[in-house]
Amino acid sequence: MRPIVYGLLVFIASGLVWVISSFGAFVEALEGQAGLTTGVMYVSGALFYFSLPVAVVAEIVRWRRLRKK
Repeated sequence: MRPIVYGLLVFIASGLVWVISSFGAFVEALEGQAGLTTGVMYVSGALFYFSLPVAVVAEIVRWRRLRKK
C-alpha cells in the first residue's frame, strides 16, 4: 500500500481513540486525578496531528524516487 493510505488509516484510528479517551480523561479530571487515560489521549492526539503530514512527505519522496527512474 502507498504511504498516504497508511497515513489515512492512522489518522482515522487515532482520531477515534482520541475521542474515546478524551471522555475518560474528562471523567478523571472531574475526580481530580490524571491517569493512563490522559496519557492515551495525548499520544493519540499527537498521532492524529502528525500522521497525515508525515504520510504526505513520504508520498512526495516516493513520487520523486519513482520519477527519477
